[in-house]
Amino acid sequence: MLMDFARPDNLIYTNLGMGLPLDQQLRAAGRPDLFAAAAIIQCYHERGSDELVHRAFKDFGFEQLPFHRFVANAAFYYVMMLSFVLFELFKRRVCAPVIPVTVYASSLRRRLIDMAAKIVRHGGRVILKVPRAVYEHLNFERLWQNTAAAG
Repeated sequence: MLMDFARPDNLIYTNLGMGLPLDQQLRAAGRPDLFAAAAIIQCYHERGSDELVHRAFKDFGFEQLPFHRFVANAAFYYVMMLSFVLFELFKRRVCAPVIPVTVYASSLRRRLIDMAAKIVRHGGRVILKVPRAVYEHLNFERLWQNTAAAG
């Protein structure tokens, strides 16, 4: 158990504001606000958000590659990476108004794909029948329109 007086402290050491070329580049990019201590601390607090992409990729695919040879695993990894990018695009273009874009792949599968539905053919048309509760909860009409508009 840690007592309040025994908590670890953090030290942020930076060379911002020392007149180096990086300072000129930040000013040219319109970001002189990054020289303030509060902005540096804010950037430090946001450092974990970069890891969320890796977590989302792990949730989408898996860590252990299936093949014994490097070339096959490399090809598999690149296809998985491309699939992940397409999945993220699908979330933003189609699912965004109904399901938050921050959900992971397993959550999207549970909400959108793992549902009861029936595909029937009637009058020369193919119809997807979903329960009314699912239709209303997912705002299925909006999802369907977004799917048609994304293509």
